[in-house]
Amino acid sequence: NPAFADAEVERVRNQTLTGIAQEMKDPNGIAARMLPSLLYGASHPYATLGGGDPEAIKRFARADLTGFKDRWLRPDNLEIFIVSDRPLSEVQAALDERFGRWEAPAVPKGIKQFAAPLARVTSPRIVLIDRPQSPQSVIRGGQLTPVDPKSDITALTSANDVIGGNFLARINMDLRETKGWSYGVRGTVQINENAVPYIISAPVQADRTADSIRALAQNYGEFLGAKGTTQEELTRITAKNVQELPGRFETSEAVLTGMQTNALLGRPDNYYELLADKYRAQTRASLDAAVRAAISPQGFVWVVVGDAAKVKPQLDKLGMPVEVVTAR
Repeated sequence: NPAFADAEVERVRNQTLTGIAQEMKDPNGIAARMLPSLLYGASHPYATLGGGDPEAIKRFARADLTGFKDRWLRPDNLEIFIVSDRPLSEVQAALDERFGRWEAPAVPKGIKQFAAPLARVTSPRIVLIDRPQSPQSVIRGGQLTPVDPKSDITALTSANDVIGGNFLARINMDLRETKGWSYGVRGTVQINENAVPYIISAPVQADRTADSIRALAQNYGEFLGAKGTTQEELTRITAKNVQELPGRFETSEAVLTGMQTNALLGRPDNYYELLADKYRAQTRASLDAAVRAAISPQGFVWVVVGDAAKVKPQLDKLGMPVEVVTAR
């Protein structure tokens, strides 16, 4: 029975708007806010990340919050996950005492609306956000993959460990260790309930912005082409993934997260018990096939946050369309 008192609503509104203002001062936050709308389209539910849309937050009234609560935060939408050392009977009794008399409101439940996202681009492009005097540039590359989030993604995530998923991955070793242009570069397979984007994050020195995009494109082009997974990489990645499994569930919160992820993605309850054998069953061919089916070397949209006066002349030489926009 939340009150949504006016003073409390205004307090949270101001906190949220302040948080967005702080995001807009951080080049990583700016890039993270911009890329989803370019991948999904501005009206898609996944298009707005971070603190949200400040104009919408300014318009919210108490009725909007109570309406949202009645449509979504209700007992007939409730699923409870528990990690405990207490017997089920004791936990069940406590839950019944707290939630047993909670009745659903008369209004209909909310229904998730997921329109089709934008089609993946067939040739890369660059969106440049001018941040004058930036000593470095933040690069975010992304594309939507055709991967079903509820399918077996073991081979794909293992392949990403080769190219972008950890310190020894190819793009980090190239841009950080070999070239010295970045403190750290990563590629991530993001598993959402209704979409699987692939995201590259690369903060780099400003005078190497275009060179870094060129190097990233080359690394992915080679990995998705003639220079797939090596036997040494397969052996290393398989050992890492198997040996890390016990450490992933050392806390109750970690176990709880695993349970919730299984439910969200329709996985069996024993999914993680079977995962080690799935890792061991992977081959160079299975990793290469999975990543080549998911990622297109020509499918990236590149967001660059940096000093346009220094960066745009570099980017213009890459042969990709460059659009200069303001942060939002």
